[in-house]
Amino acid sequence: MKWRARRHRLWERETEMLQIMVTLLVAAAGGLIAKRLRIPAGAMTGAVVAVVIFGLLTGRSFFPVEYKTYVQFFSGALVGVKITSKDISDMRRMVLPGLVQIFSMLLLNTVFGLLMHFLGGLDVLTAFFCSAPAGMSDMALIAADYGANTMDVSIVQMLRIVCIVTFMPTFYRLIMKKKNILPLAQGERPAAAVSTKKTVGKRMHATELGCFFITVAVAVTGGLLFRQMGVKAGALIGAIVATACLSIFTKLAYMPPVVKTATQIGAGAYVGAQMNASTLGILPKLLIPVAIMLVGMFVFVYFAGVVMRKVSHLDWLTCLLISTPGGIQEMSLMAQEFECDSTKVALLHVVRIMVVIFLFPSFISVMERLL
Repeated sequence: MKWRARRHRLWERETEMLQIMVTLLVAAAGGLIAKRLRIPAGAMTGAVVAVVIFGLLTGRSFFPVEYKTYVQFFSGALVGVKITSKDISDMRRMVLPGLVQIFSMLLLNTVFGLLMHFLGGLDVLTAFFCSAPAGMSDMALIAADYGANTMDVSIVQMLRIVCIVTFMPTFYRLIMKKKNILPLAQGERPAAAVSTKKTVGKRMHATELGCFFITVAVAVTGGLLFRQMGVKAGALIGAIVATACLSIFTKLAYMPPVVKTATQIGAGAYVGAQMNASTLGILPKLLIPVAIMLVGMFVFVYFAGVVMRKVSHLDWLTCLLISTPGGIQEMSLMAQEFECDSTKVALLHVVRIMVVIFLFPSFISVMERLL
């Protein structure tokens, strides 16, 4: 008993910064081990699993929401440095895939919302906000304005992101294996992704370190500007836009490979830290809604990916990533990990989040009146 009391006192004396550092160390250990074991999207998946286990066992995992902004700066920079003028000219070809994605997400919200309401016992508003394919914090805040149960919405949305980060990479790999498709590095890697990597060395007129610092400074400036303007996910979107401009108009944009791994670990730490013992206490009453969401999501992603593949020129894995209702940051990092067209993945998920935030609340209000 004495050692337990002593351990408790030691934990009590820890500062907030130390807790963050411990959480990041746990995330780094889990991410690097998973990456070494060649688990799909291992850095982020391993970080999430390690931090969730650490949080449930100790109750001490901690990653402040405001620190997510720093991760978004680097996530945006990683996407932006790969954007070329050819990507910009190809944007008009993304209109049809974008419409397919929006219609698919609307269908997902309707079907899952109805199932959660009639089978899961949630009220109409809570059910539809739980199934809305947007960010956890965005939906929780909007749900509060509409009178839905914000705690239920937050937990279901959080579990959706955790499951996407943890299980979707393996799901993608199984689909690719079943369809006998080579990994993108060997067969279907988009030309834009290849050309960006090949030309990085030629672009550098300054040292790599100097280019890296310039890129980070531009990403942070763009992210802060968009955030100050009140743009949703502004830190991420602003960093993408600013770094893309640097990449297109200069030869200075550069992010070393190690930054991708570090950013994935940071994102995993944030996602994993959101799940704790108090979350488990509420889970029993949400088992049916969560089960509906999990099973339905895998089915939805597959069939939405099939449709996306048929109506677009995109490769299979890019279609699956676009069809997955994850966060912009998580999906962008996954796209980079699988070396598919991360530019198009990020673009369409930005559009999807904006549409969900601005249009879905009105749609949910209509569904409430009808039901």
